[in-house]
Amino acid sequence: MESGPISDPVVDIFDTPRFNRLLSLIEEQNATVETQKKLLKDQQRTLNEHGKKFDILIRDALKDDQPYREQLLDDEPTWSALYEVAAAKMKEEAEEWKSLMDVSLVFIAIFLTVLTAFLVPATQGLSASTGASPNEGGASNSTSLPPLPPRSAENVCALYYVALIMAIFNAVICMLGRQWVGKLLNRPAGKTYRERTIRHEERKTLAYVWIKPLVAVLYWSLLLSIGVFMTGLLYQLRSLSTSFDQNARALEATWALGLVIVSGIVATIAATTIHAVRFEGSPFEGLSSDAMVNLLQRLTTRWKWNWLKGIRVQVDWQLNYSSPQLNSMFIRLIADAQDPTVLDRAVPSFSFETWFRYGDESFDVLKGAYDRLMATDTSLRVRETVKARLPALGYLSRIWLRKPSDKAHAKLKDQEMINFLIKEVYSAGQWLSRVFFTSCREGNEDLRAVSELPFEQCIAKVLCTYDQEINLGDRSEVVKDALNGDEAYDADQLARIFAQVDPCSFLRSSMRQNEVYLSDDLVKFTVRGRAVEIFPRMCPFFNDPTNTTLPAYRWNMSYVLRALISNYPDGGDLPSDIDLSPFIETLCGNAEDDTWNNISDATMRYLNRCNITALSRPQAVRQFLMLCADRTHGADKDEFYQTDEEHQGRAQALLVEHRSFFEAARSPDASAISIHDLPSHNEIRSPSSAHIEMSELPSCSV
Repeated sequence: MESGPISDPVVDIFDTPRFNRLLSLIEEQNATVETQKKLLKDQQRTLNEHGKKFDILIRDALKDDQPYREQLLDDEPTWSALYEVAAAKMKEEAEEWKSLMDVSLVFIAIFLTVLTAFLVPATQGLSASTGASPNEGGASNSTSLPPLPPRSAENVCALYYVALIMAIFNAVICMLGRQWVGKLLNRPAGKTYRERTIRHEERKTLAYVWIKPLVAVLYWSLLLSIGVFMTGLLYQLRSLSTSFDQNARALEATWALGLVIVSGIVATIAATTIHAVRFEGSPFEGLSSDAMVNLLQRLTTRWKWNWLKGIRVQVDWQLNYSSPQLNSMFIRLIADAQDPTVLDRAVPSFSFETWFRYGDESFDVLKGAYDRLMATDTSLRVRETVKARLPALGYLSRIWLRKPSDKAHAKLKDQEMINFLIKEVYSAGQWLSRVFFTSCREGNEDLRAVSELPFEQCIAKVLCTYDQEINLGDRSEVVKDALNGDEAYDADQLARIFAQVDPCSFLRSSMRQNEVYLSDDLVKFTVRGRAVEIFPRMCPFFNDPTNTTLPAYRWNMSYVLRALISNYPDGGDLPSDIDLSPFIETLCGNAEDDTWNNISDATMRYLNRCNITALSRPQAVRQFLMLCADRTHGADKDEFYQTDEEHQGRAQALLVEHRSFFEAARSPDASAISIHDLPSHNEIRSPSSAHIEMSELPSCSV
């Protein structure tokens, strides 16, 4: 039997190693995705938490600038604040009442002591007078009552007793009132601040009905007690002075003096009361003046007595910012401030402009306010706020100076004010404003137009400001700033500035200054590449003998001359029009100077480059060379008075080299040694071989 065909087994085409590998990778990817989902959820939760925290931080940071959320009237923090306000106000009034009562008690104690000292003798005298009176029969009757005392003695005793009773009444009221006032400060019962505040206000309302009249009674009862006592005292004194058969002049004079003093006291009380009625802000306000003011207001309202309105002078508290009174008050209070934290709230209203335009106070008051605001105990924010007020002042001052009628115009003429502004606006970084305020000094009017130029152009003009043949005012501060500022400028900015500067004008201006010494680097920068142009133009200025009197001239001259020589192109001698022999002649006239080392160095550099035979004053050149060659010159002083050894030898060599020229140019009457007495050029071995005595030097005259 034949067997059927055998079928091939079914082959899974996906059952391959590569496909299985793909499945495993997908499973791993799914697992990774699940893990990433968990991580992303964790990150989302973390970010949500951080976002909430950031929201809280932002809300806390901005809460001072944001409006509060509206709360109901039963909000506990609200009532806690209101309770503090009510308690603070009550405490202030209670302390005032307690102080009044304490003073009254002390005064009453003293007054009672004095009153008792007068009352006891008066009572004893009254009893003695009645006991010594005889009866109608001439004999004493112990069973009958004594007759009445004299009316004067009775009145005096009565007045003293009335004063005593009123003083005791005043003391009792003071004791009770002090106890009642103390209870006002006790914390009311209540579980919440709302309840305590309500109870506190209710208690205050009830207390005011009694305590305010009580204080008035204390005041007037004490005055009345003193008045009654003084009445009794003067009455007793008057009765005593008239009880003799003759006038007691001393007692009458004492009575008159007492009457005058009492009248003066009454007049003072009346005057202060009238003052309080007349002026609203009077410090003498009291119960009587308040009552009179209320009476006047009622008469004015009810009876239309409008003329009474003129009696009362109201305080004008609605002053605007342009009021001189308001500005003066503000400046004075700022200057008197003790607590630096108060200045943080007041400084936003501080303004130089407002004071200049409307203030009436002197500069010293403004200076005091400024110093207080800039003190070390104030906050940085306060000081920066004051500095921020300065920039606009320079611009506004230009406008004010054009208005002679303006109040600020007169203030800008105060030199003390100008000196203050020059200093302070520069510290605030306002250099152009400093130039403007410097122009307000006498002799500096030319700087006013300069201050309106752009910054770099203004710098350029200030650098040349002393190159004028007129008398100039003090402007050294701005010139120093311009010169010192050059060190802080970058190369491009410095180039832009000096592109607008005439180098000769700058050099002349710098050398004419009284205090500023030029920087060697700045001089080199100025003449670099322009020595051929500058040198001939500067010669007339160098040779002007009037310039040598300037303090910094010779020092600056040495820098300028060295820079010109070093920057002059090589190749031959200097042109004949560059003749500095007149300057050399002036230089020899003052060789004993601490600038000799510097200036002789620069001059020797010049002589090494020029044609000495072409100079106009050879005798001055010869004398200068002999001074340089003389080793004894300045030997007893420091190096600033001496010539460098290198130049000593070179000077000797030049003397020998130009022997015939100097000999031919000598004056016929010269008493100096012959030029042939000098050693020849071949005899010079070193700088140390040259030595000329100072006594051998010829005169510098040609």
